[in-house]
Amino acid sequence: VLIPIVSSQLEIAASSLHILKIKACLFSVCTSLVVRGRDSLSHPVMLKIRQTLETILLWPSGDGDEVSKAQHGCIDCLALMICAELQDPDSFSIVGKKGDAASRDSALTYVINKLIQESNQPGNQPALSSDLDDVKCTSEVPVPLSFYMCMANVLISACQKILDSGRKPFARKTIPCLIRSVKVMTNPEIRAACVEVLFSSVYHVKSAILPYSTDLLEVSLKALRKGSEKEKMAGAKLMGSLMASDDAIVESISARLIEARSILSSIALTDASVELRQVCGKLLACLTP
Repeated sequence: VLIPIVSSQLEIAASSLHILKIKACLFSVCTSLVVRGRDSLSHPVMLKIRQTLETILLWPSGDGDEVSKAQHGCIDCLALMICAELQDPDSFSIVGKKGDAASRDSALTYVINKLIQESNQPGNQPALSSDLDDVKCTSEVPVPLSFYMCMANVLISACQKILDSGRKPFARKTIPCLIRSVKVMTNPEIRAACVEVLFSSVYHVKSAILPYSTDLLEVSLKALRKGSEKEKMAGAKLMGSLMASDDAIVESISARLIEARSILSSIALTDASVELRQVCGKLLACLTP
């Protein structure tokens, strides 16, 4: 009963930049999602709430300011939407056909699409997009980099929160899509964010990533060989998480660990980043007999 009221108040607060009111509305939505799960998520007004969250996440902000705090609340809210969606994997929309109503309404699909939209734009030029009456509309307004970081943080937060029953559908929907996308993305910051999501997925989703372990190692190796400093660090963390996984995952990547050792050795000796050299040195020690 209260969700439509909260949605209306959240929209008004966003229009007037009333940060305190935004926080209060977000708290109400998050509480409803935690307590009532899919029952709250299935309310039609949740799509409107999601649209308002996107508006807030597109605002410029600085570290620690009030806008960024409100945006953290939006990130938590979207993550809880994903968790609620994954409470009942059998009804999760990935079983539907691409483009059907269930798929469009999926919070997880929405967040993934927003994160990887840079790789789907002609010439890799990101632009704002929305779905209106089933017709995708794209504006010429560029999407700020911070928005992509927010979407990555939503996925990281979600994989930290999901129940065991939701791990496989989360992995099945998220990991292959991000693996494909990082191959064609042109922005190193967004690529690094995607690799961070993959690292967090391996760490938290655990054995559910087994079908993708060799592809994940390839992402890690490529980031370490050719990536920016942020990509290399994310790639090193991804490799470390794979190496620390259960026996089946380690066995699946064992054939390429000699190659991994060579790359880690080179970075540990020559990279300009002291922190990265230290991380790679520790990983190298784990691979040295």
